[in-house]
Parts: sequence; structure tokens; C-alpha cells
Amino acid sequence: MFNKSTTINHDLSKNRFLYLFKGKRVGLYLVLFFFYILNSYQTMAMDKLSYDVTISDLQGKPFDNVLRLFDAESLLKTHHSKPLISVTNLRGHIKSDIILMNKILRAEGYYNATVFEQVIRQDNHFKIDIRVTSGPLYRFGDIKINYGEHPPPEEINSQIHTVLNVNQGEPAKSESVVLADAHLMEILPKLGFPFSKNMERDVVVDHRNLTMNVTFVVETGVRRRMGKVHFKNSGSVEDNYITKLIQWQTGEYYKQDFIENLRERLIKSSLFSSVKIDLLATEDDYVDVVVTLAEAQHRTLGIAGGYSTAEGFGGEVSWEHNNLFHHGNRLMLMARTAEIEQSLTSRLEIPNFARLDQTLSFEGIYSQQNTDAFSSHTLEARGGIDRIITEKFALFAGVEFEYSDITEAQNDHNFYLVSLPVGMRWDSSDDLLDPHRGFRATITTAPSIGIDGSRFKFLKSELRSSAYYPVMAQEKIILALRIRLGSIIGIADQDVPATRRYYAGGGGSIRGFAFQRVGPLSLDNAPLGGRSVAEIAAEIRWKIMTDISLVPFVEGGNVYENQFPKFKNFLWGAGLGARYHTSFGPVRLDVAFPLNRRQSDSRVQFYISLGQAF
Repeated sequence: MFNKSTTINHDLSKNRFLYLFKGKRVGLYLVLFFFYILNSYQTMAMDKLSYDVTISDLQGKPFDNVLRLFDAESLLKTHHSKPLISVTNLRGHIKSDIILMNKILRAEGYYNATVFEQVIRQDNHFKIDIRVTSGPLYRFGDIKINYGEHPPPEEINSQIHTVLNVNQGEPAKSESVVLADAHLMEILPKLGFPFSKNMERDVVVDHRNLTMNVTFVVETGVRRRMGKVHFKNSGSVEDNYITKLIQWQTGEYYKQDFIENLRERLIKSSLFSSVKIDLLATEDDYVDVVVTLAEAQHRTLGIAGGYSTAEGFGGEVSWEHNNLFHHGNRLMLMARTAEIEQSLTSRLEIPNFARLDQTLSFEGIYSQQNTDAFSSHTLEARGGIDRIITEKFALFAGVEFEYSDITEAQNDHNFYLVSLPVGMRWDSSDDLLDPHRGFRATITTAPSIGIDGSRFKFLKSELRSSAYYPVMAQEKIILALRIRLGSIIGIADQDVPATRRYYAGGGGSIRGFAFQRVGPLSLDNAPLGGRSVAEIAAEIRWKIMTDISLVPFVEGGNVYENQFPKFKNFLWGAGLGARYHTSFGPVRLDVAFPLNRRQSDSRVQFYISLGQAF
């Protein structure tokens, strides 16, 4: 009994303890609930907090950049539209902005500035005034370069100081010092110091004289000369061909441009899939160049196709060998077929012929055309020289022999022609198939003479130009413009071979009109061609998605019997295109309509091909 009673009392005590504990928990919950309600009320009240911020005592143009930088990074400025969590949060923003203003002032050359805040509270609205005393503007004092054990000659030292672009007496902006660092490390390899290292700078602010003295410390090593060049893994490409790409002589002072130029030429040759260039210091003051290569595939097969309403389906098959005879020579064989034209082409290119950036080419073409204007069988043999003068500018000249059998209007003519085309080319565009910016222009003139019994002669000249302007910074909208002008002088209109006359209309000309159908027509509505042509075109290329663009366009022009274009009676076409952007170029679909349609013109034209229209 005793044991049982004791047990019962013990349990009762335990239950009473639990009851009290539970009571305390209920109280605790009530307290937490009270604080939650209070906090919610305070939070709702804080949502009504607002403030204005002003910057005092920074007036005038010298402080425009300070204010611009502050506005871009200030928490008070950039978070003004966001609700405040608490007054403490607001104070944190003020403190952060004072630190920011001090950093900006120091970066702009004000090393003795004072910045403090003045805050006036009216209910839940705060007027915040960042008060700034900029102090005097500090300027650069002594600018020195410590080269260590190998100081360069005085003329080299002068070039380096010029590139630094930090001069005594100028405002002591930290950005100028940082840029000088970059300029120094960039110029040293260009002046013969490929192994410069240990770049440091010692900056001393002199508050007494209000100056900043800067000493750049760099270990340049000895000024080196170009040594031997070693090629590794060149494969089937002969080393004596690669050696042609070297633009320096052994013993010349080292220049980084030499190395970059060699790398670029090796990549552009398409002979190698990768190019790695290492520098090897020798015991004397020379540096050897080690070029490690990985050979690319030299044979490629290409297939392309397209469609247009007037020209029908067309296709192209090409085969190319870009290392013929192991010297980087390119041989291309190509077959094209369409409903109105078929051709076979062979072309041999010998790059860097006789000198760098000069290509000798030979081409043979057989073509058969059956258009509304004429039908023909043509054999052509061409030879030419193309010389690159600058990265954007090139000249070209050649000689062409042509035999053509042409049938038009129930008449059959045979022509034997010799032509001497010459011209120039400018191309600053950023992409071959899908340009976003830049300018292209080609001017060609070709004196031609008949070498059969008629002995006729004429001069055919043509200008083709296009320009590309990004309308938006992200290049989502591109304005593309094109013009074409052509003239044939020295021969009567009816005596010009039909294959040499000007025609317009079609997917590569004035969309909306059928192939060759812009210009004079015969009584049975067959195109006659002419001695001059004028075309203009405009497109707006609007990228609405990563891979999709919409392209509204308008084009106009005409072909004239006169030897110079009259620039009147233009036929206009307009339409809408879509582009699907792939890794190798955009796929184009265009729908075009003639705006001033003649009775013989179709109401709509479709075009499908690879690449932009121009």
C-alpha cells in the first residue's frame, strides 16, 4: 500500500508540473503572438517611410562625373522606389553612400574631402542632405618607371612614357594610373620585351604639395631579337610554305605584332585546326618561336539549295581541296543546277603568290541558261590576281576569254570575247553571311573586245555597295541598305551580247518581280535587258527571338536602254521575310509583292535560300 500510494503521489506531482509547464507555453505563445502583431503593425507603418536625398556643395562641370558615378551606385538613389524595412535600414544606406562618395572623390583626385549627412525628419518623411567639402584637386607629380637591372635605351623609354598617358600636372585620377598599368604591359612586348614581369606601382600622396607621385616598377629583362622558328606537327603542309607567312627577319627586335600576325595567318589559311605559339629565351638576347600545330581536314564537300517562284528549285554541290601539292593551294569543283541555269565550275587558287596577301587564280566555267530573255551555252576561261592592300581594302585584275552561243527572238549569235576586268573592293562588315555593322563596296570596270569578224568593243562598269547600321545597342534591330549602278558604253544597245547586258529582278535583285523581268520587255513580254541599271534596297532586320528575325524590306530600280541610268520609272517591290539563325548562317524565307505591278507580272514571289539577301 505504501508503495502504491507513493507512486500515485509522484504521478500527481508530475501531472501538476506538466500542467504548469503547459500553462507557461500558452503564455509564451501569447507573448510571441503579441510581438508578431506589434511587428506587423510596425512593418506596415515602416512601409509608409519615405525620403528625399540631395547632394550639396558639388556644383560645376568638374563634378559632373562624380555625381554621375554616385547616382549609378548610390543605395539611396537606386533603392528610392523600394519600401524601407526600418529606420535602421535607412541609416545603413546613408552610411554606405558616404563611404561611396569618399571613394569616388578620391578616385577623381580629391584626397582631402569631407563628407557627412544632415537628416531632418518630418513624421515618416526624411530629408537627407549629403554635404560634401571636396577640398583641393590633387595633381600628378613625379611619374617614374623603375626597370630594375635592364633599363631600355632613352628612345624606348620616351615611347613608353608617351603610351602611359599620365603627365605631370594632370588631375590625379586613379583610373589614369590603372590604365597606365595596362598600357605599360601592352607596349613592352611590342618594343622587344616579351618576358616582362613583376608589375607593381608605388603611389605616394603628398598632402603638403597636393600631388600624387607614381613609380611603376617592372622587370623587363634584356631587349630581345627574333631568333629561329620551329614548326611542330605541320603534317602534310610543307614547312617552306608556312615559312612564307613569317613577316620578320632573324635579328630584328622582337615585336608582339609579329607573333599575332603569324598566328592570324595560320588560322586564316584553314590548314590547321589549332595553333599554339610559345616563346623560348636563348642564352644570348634572342628569342626562338615554337609553333605547335594540329592539321585540319583539307577536303570538304558542300551541298546547298534554294527556291524561288520565278527561278524554281536550285541546288549546288561543291568539293574543295585546300592543300593541293602540299602548299596551301585550293582547288574547287562546283556543279549548280536550277530550272533556268546549269553550270560546272573549276577554280584553282594559289595564295601568297610572289608575295604575301596576293592570290593568283584560274577558273574554267561551262554554263547553260534558258531564261525568258535568252538561251545560251557559254564557255569561259579566266585568270586573275587579287591583292589585299589593307585588312579592308583590296585590288584585283584579270583576263577573261568567253565563247557564247546565244539564241534570242528567233536569232542565233556566236560571240568570242576578250575582257580585262579591273576593280577594287572595300569590306568593313563584321560577318560574311549575316553582317550587323560595316560597309561593303565593289567597283569593277571591264573593257571588252570581240575577236570574231565583227570586232566590236565596249566598256562595262558596275558599282555594288551595301551598309549595315545597328539601331539598338544590343544589335536587335539592323538597318541594311544596298545600291547597284551599272553602265555599258561604246556600243549600240542591240549589239551588246545578251549575256553581257544588265538585267534586274529576282531574289538577288528586286524582290517582288520575276527573274530578269525589271526593265524593257518585248512585244511578247520577254526581257530585253539594257545598257544601264539602277537599284536601291532597304531592310530592317529585327531579331524577335534568339534564333528568329523578321525582315520587312522594300526594293526598287529599273534597267534602261541608255548607256547611263536615268533614275526614273522605278519598279518597286516590298515584302516580309523571316530568318532562322544557325551556326553557319541565317536561313532566309522572303515573300514579296510588286507595288506597281504590270499586267505581265505575278502578284507574289517566294524566295528560300541561305544567307541574307545582301
